[in-house]
This record gives sequence, structure tokens and C-alpha cells, in this order.
Amino acid sequence: MYELKKRKKSNHHRKNIILQVLTITFLLVGFYTNAQVNFIKDRKHIQLTNWKFQKGVFYKGESKNFNDSTWQNIKVPHTYSMDAIENVGYYKGIAWYRTHINIPKSMENERVFLRFGAVGQEAIIYVNGIKIGNHIGGYSAFCYEITKAVKIGEHNLIVVKTSNAPNYKRIPVNDVLFNHYGGIYRSAQIFSTPKFNISPTFYASSGVFVHLIEQSKNSAKIEVRTHITNKENLNQLTLNYKILDANNQYINSLSKIIKIDKKNTIDTQSIEIENPILWNGRKNPYLYSVEVTLSDGKTSDKICETFGLRTFKVDADKGFFLNDEPYRIYGVAMHQEWQQVGPALTLENHKKDMEIIDEIGATGLRLSHYQHSQNTYNSADKLGLLVWTEIPFVHDYSGREQGNAKQQLTELIYQNYNHPSIFSWGLWNEVRAWKSADEPCVILTKELNNLAHKLDSTRFTVSASDRGMESNMGNISDLQAWNKYYGWYYGQYSDMEKWLDESRIKYPNIELAISEYGVGGNIYQQNRALLEKPIGNYFPEPVQTNYHEVTWKNIKERPFIWSSFIWNIFDFSVAGWNRGGIKNLNHKGLVTYDRKVKKDAFYFYKANWSDSPVLYIAELRNTKRTEAKTQVKVFTNLEKITLYINGRKIATKKQSDDYNTIIFHDILLKNEINKIEVKSKKGKEKFSHKAEWILSKK
Repeated sequence: MYELKKRKKSNHHRKNIILQVLTITFLLVGFYTNAQVNFIKDRKHIQLTNWKFQKGVFYKGESKNFNDSTWQNIKVPHTYSMDAIENVGYYKGIAWYRTHINIPKSMENERVFLRFGAVGQEAIIYVNGIKIGNHIGGYSAFCYEITKAVKIGEHNLIVVKTSNAPNYKRIPVNDVLFNHYGGIYRSAQIFSTPKFNISPTFYASSGVFVHLIEQSKNSAKIEVRTHITNKENLNQLTLNYKILDANNQYINSLSKIIKIDKKNTIDTQSIEIENPILWNGRKNPYLYSVEVTLSDGKTSDKICETFGLRTFKVDADKGFFLNDEPYRIYGVAMHQEWQQVGPALTLENHKKDMEIIDEIGATGLRLSHYQHSQNTYNSADKLGLLVWTEIPFVHDYSGREQGNAKQQLTELIYQNYNHPSIFSWGLWNEVRAWKSADEPCVILTKELNNLAHKLDSTRFTVSASDRGMESNMGNISDLQAWNKYYGWYYGQYSDMEKWLDESRIKYPNIELAISEYGVGGNIYQQNRALLEKPIGNYFPEPVQTNYHEVTWKNIKERPFIWSSFIWNIFDFSVAGWNRGGIKNLNHKGLVTYDRKVKKDAFYFYKANWSDSPVLYIAELRNTKRTEAKTQVKVFTNLEKITLYINGRKIATKKQSDDYNTIIFHDILLKNEINKIEVKSKKGKEKFSHKAEWILSKK
């Protein structure tokens, strides 16, 4: 059994319980908001939405006197890499953003900050021509104090010089697996605090970190660590903590006087919660919140964070345990991009994505292959998804990316430390040490593993391998998982079952998981006989469906698999690919790139995973038939269904297996349009689904 108290080479673990941490949620008003950042909600803030933009190299583009009148007018979030989707190859270079903003008088005598949710892939920030900072890494937030650079009550110039050009000192070092988009593709804000504050510049986190230190049926004790900065001549401040339940009702509070003897102070405080309610995945994703207020009696700085209480462990024989109960993690992996906007997702885009993941009934989510928007983590907390989140140490390495990899891991952990949905920090994906265990990538992995444990003793580290059960990079992280594509890139579908059982016998002490599995599927291609895998031009959708039917059966029947993740929930772009009949696209998604069509395999999983009624005729888009005798396959979690063809009742069938699939065999089609319909009911509620198949001569 693998529990954090038994972590390899780590001394940072407490007792028998996996420690639970508080969520860094990003809310301004309600679930989805423009400000996006929860700890800005109660502070004066301004959204930086309207910008001037231009690609290219410009001399003194940061200058107040620079003429940007011919530049494009754009709105953030924005990317300048849409050519990655539209063409083969894409622009990789410098681009500029400029905006003017009035800093209101209400921010006078306060400290002013500038925060970006992410800029791809590197950013140099200027305020009124003054260089403020340089951030390298395209997926994490960063925040700078700009008090001395801005002028209150006047227009101020904010300039961002970006680049998505290759940099072998930055992860990821290449774009073989996914596009490296450029631009200010997440939100940006200016906000202010009093001269003292709960630090917003500590790795762009909330400055508040909470974890569970003791738990019983009647009580839980959490420890809150608050990072405080001060630029006033103060000797002491009052720090207030207030705990609220999921209905925003008061539970407990604590007030204390803290001594200020230096500019930066860390206060640590334990707080009791009586009769705690656990965050219990999809069964009950219960969230508490804590208000932290820092005051000198005249002014104050306040933030509010949500958190959940939960424990977890992994057993090599019995799989994953949540709150000491077996809990199957069956999930999907997700890239953060849409066909229409690339990575510059709107709040509605984020909302739609998480609604689709909720609809399919997944219990887990792997965020590929980098830190995602806070909207995603917030949604996962509320939906009860168990999240594997990771840094973009992917596929290849240069041997020069050590510093940036550690920086991005530190940012990932501190910025997301408090989300109860996150159970693991991902260290790498498909990085290969071909020659020896002394290669730079192996050494870096060991350093990343130690760093993760130092920063957060409450969660697992994990990595995703495409090598064997033993490899130079393997089994360094707490947990190991494997990307397996049997029947697509190699072997047969049945090899998954063989590999799982043989690995279980040969390596009984290694916890087994599938971090990726899937095959391509094009909804416009339906003829199985024309399949050209894995890099041809024909990826018929029915082949994808059949693969998932076979592979899910192999996974479901083996409870020792502690997690499995379908690759991928959505099709996504890979510039330069030309496979499956559509350029620049990885077709392995269960939903099309534009989110308009859910493929047949989506409904197969929904019927098996979701509690919502499902009734779906498979091969709906396979409309042109050449064989009169056929079968009608239906994915459904309803007890029995009735088949009709052209209005005539054919047969009624009940569920007969554990995979929520009902098949009507030896159905005869006529030489005309065949209107297929299935009907069912649950209680008083009725359901139906229709298809039209045309029988024609060969």
C-alpha cells in the first residue's frame, strides 16, 4: 500500500492521514468571473482587457513615445498563434502588447500590483518605460509590485514583450506533442492593497496555505500559514481568521495580534472544525472557506479561500482510496484549447469544457501537460474530480532546463496548493533516458521529486512513462503510470489485458495506472475497412469506438488499477501533423475540436460512468450502408429498450452485461431510408433516440 507517510526518500509526512489543503480559488462574482482571481475579489482591481498588439521586433517598443497607432486592437485573453491551427507551422517569435490605464485616486497611498494569469511563453513587463520583471514559462501566473513605477490619477503605459520562440533553458523544449502558443492568453489585472498585506507576490499565490494536521469523526484541525509583507512603520497588526461552511455560515474564528519586526512575516495558526464534512469526490465535494483579514485598526487587507477535507492512499492490490474507502479514478486528459480561440479560452469556454467532463461522468482529470487556468481547478473542486496536474517537462530534454523546471514546479504547487481536487503533482511525461541513470533528465527528476515533497508534504508526485515497467526514469516519483496505445501504435487491443496481468504478477509491489490510452477517430470517416493507422489519412470513428469498448472492459475488470485516463477528452491541434484526413489535429478526442460533436465513444463512456439516463444509437453517422443484414448497437444505462424501424416495432431487449450495451442482431434494412428509433423509460420519464441509414447497392 502506498501512502504519503511511506513516501520514498521523504521525511515530510504526518501520521496516517494524507493531509488536506485549502483551495486557491479564482472567483470574483459566483462560479465564473472576469477577475478570475479569488484573492483579488475584496481588493480594488482593474481588468486589463483592451490592448494594442503587433508581432515583430520593434526598437524601444516599451517607450511612452513609441507610435502604436497602426497596431491591431485586441482584447485579452488573446493568442497570436492561431496560424498553428490554420496552417502547417506557425509563427515563433516576438510580439508586443501595449495598453494605457488610469490608476484611480482610490489607490493613492496604497501598494499597486500587476498580475498575469499566464503569458506564452516568455514575457518582459514594462510600466511607463521601466522594466518591472521577466517571466519565463508559459502556463503559470506571475505578479509584480509596480507602486513606484505608476502615477496615481494619470494614464500609465503597460507594455508586455512576449516570445514563443524555442528556448532550450525553458520547458517544454520542443513542440512535438502540442503547440507552444504565444500571447496574453489568460486574464490580467491591476489591483491595490494597504501598505501591509497578505502577500500577492509570493510566487503569485494567495499568500495563504492551509493543510489538515489532525482528523477524527468529531473534529478536524487545520493549520493556516499566512505570508505577510509590510511597508509601514508598524510594530503589530491584527490577524483574523474566520471559517465558514458550504452555506457560508460561520463555524469558528480566531483573532490574534502579530508582531512585525521585519518586512516579511509568516504567521502559522491551527484552527478546529467540529463535526467535519469530508470532500468526498463526486459523491459530495463539500467545500469550506476561510476569510483571512489583516488590519491595523484603520485599514485592512482581506482574502477568502475555499478548501475541503479529504485523505487518500494507493494500494498495489486494491487501487485508490479516498477517505479510507475504495474509489475508482476513471478519467480523461485535457488540453486547454478550442478550435475557435486556441488557448485564449473565455470563461464560457472553460465552463463548457467542465460541463462536458461532468456530463460523461468522469471521476478524474489529468491536466495535460502543463498548469491550467484557475477556472479549471475551481470547477474540479466543485464537481468532485480528482486532478493530476503537471509541469511541461515533456518528451525531450536539453540538459539545460533544470532551473526553469524547478521554477515552474514551485509556481504550480504554490499557486494551486489549496485545491482539494488535486491529489498529485506531475513531474514529467514521456521523457526518456535512453543511455543511463546518470542522464540529466534522471538527475532533474530526482531533484523535482525532492522539491515537491519539500513544498508540499500532503500529496503524491507522479509521472507518465511510455517505456517498460522498469526504466532509467521510472519509479522515481511516488507513483508511476504508463501511456499505453495497444492496437494503435503497436500490438493488438488484447495486449493491454496481457500487459496489465503480467505486470501485476511480475511487479506486485508497484502500483499500476494508465495515464493515457486512446486511438484516433474522425467523425467524417466511417468505413472500418479503410483504416490507415497510426499516421495514415483514414481514422474511422467506429474503430475508435470499438477500441474503447474493448479497452475499458480490460480496465474496469481490474480494480488494482489506481487510475486511468482517456487520451483525450477533446481533439486538439498539433501543428505539422497530417493524419486522419484533417491537418494539424490529434483526433484521439471523444469530442471534436470545436466541441460541436460528441463521438460515439463519448456516449459509450457516458452510459458506463454517468448516473444520468443515456440512450444512444452507435454509428449514428454511418448513414450509407451496403449490407442489408446489420446490427443496431445501443449504449444505454436504462434497464430495457425497444427498437423500431420505419415505425414498426422490431424487438425489446434488457441489459445483459456490465457494459451498458444492448445489441439487436440480424436486423434487415430495406433499399430506402431506414428510420431507426429506440425507446425506453425510467419511471414516468420517457427517452428516445433516432438515426437514418440508407441502404444502397455496392
